[in-house]
Amino acid sequence: MTIPSTHSSFASLHVSSTSLSKQPGPSARTESTNDTVVQSRNKRYSDQDRITQKMDEHYQRMNQQNMSFSNPANHIADKYQNPLSPFFKKNMTEQERRIAASNEFAYLKHGKLNTYDMGDYILREERPINVIVESEIDKAYNRQQVNGQLKQLLDKNSVHIPDGVKLTFTIDPNNYRLMVSGTEDEDLRSQLELVLNSGRNSKELFFHIIGSRAPDSEQFTQEKYEKFNLVRNIQTVTGYHLKDLSVVNGKFVTEDGSDIFDIFVKSYGNHPYTSKQDAAHAAAYYGPILDSLARRGFDAIPDLILSVNYENGSLYDIGQSLNYGTGRTSWIDELKEQLGVS
Repeated sequence: MTIPSTHSSFASLHVSSTSLSKQPGPSARTESTNDTVVQSRNKRYSDQDRITQKMDEHYQRMNQQNMSFSNPANHIADKYQNPLSPFFKKNMTEQERRIAASNEFAYLKHGKLNTYDMGDYILREERPINVIVESEIDKAYNRQQVNGQLKQLLDKNSVHIPDGVKLTFTIDPNNYRLMVSGTEDEDLRSQLELVLNSGRNSKELFFHIIGSRAPDSEQFTQEKYEKFNLVRNIQTVTGYHLKDLSVVNGKFVTEDGSDIFDIFVKSYGNHPYTSKQDAAHAAAYYGPILDSLARRGFDAIPDLILSVNYENGSLYDIGQSLNYGTGRTSWIDELKEQLGVS
């Protein structure tokens, strides 16, 4: 079993805003990070990290040993493929020798491992990683980190929320504007909105909610999520927000009549960090979604407006069976027991 990466339950193609520079456009938004405290993703040192580190360190040592031989590649082959060699690893199974040889050849050629296989002989005593459980633990860990970051942000700005007050934070995906409800105290509401909308805090909180969704979330649908990614990625590449554009002859067009999809494909394809294949993939993926949105109208598909509750220093999920808020995660222990994870 190789150690996989975890993926969103909604399939989508993403354009990274860090790898593609935003082009000038009427909706281009400048965000300051000076007041940003909330981080949507907080790295946890997991069992997967520990195992990959263990393998990296082991094969780095093996590579150093192999390099001490005049022909490192022949030495690796001797160890794992030649039973007559004094270096042959008799104590390994055939599968373990195959994995070890593959890893040592990879390290010799690339200076790093390409895959991390749980069948490796150095992991004989390790319990298997359950990626479902690891993913849920990651989400709970991130929730606690974000809770702490929100407390830090509120304390920094001298905002005090009385105990027992249950608030709801609702975020618009088009501008990441956060609205507060659940209190009749207008001063508190105004203070909270001012602080939470500073920097990138509301945007980071929005993506934290996305990262905390459960399969049965009532806030998410495939259409809403596809629309959100389409709008976000076109704005990242072109600077234009689809909501601000007109629809003419079934196409979103800019003020000078240019087809936004043509601008998107051209800008994407001309970027030095993307290939022609990437551009073709983006066009094939987003073209039909954009055409459908233009035919139906921008508002025909609801926006991915997300909400989360906040009470006594913790965020609590809305509209889903799984909750990652403080005191609501006992189900993770039950899941571990159900799946036989110690």
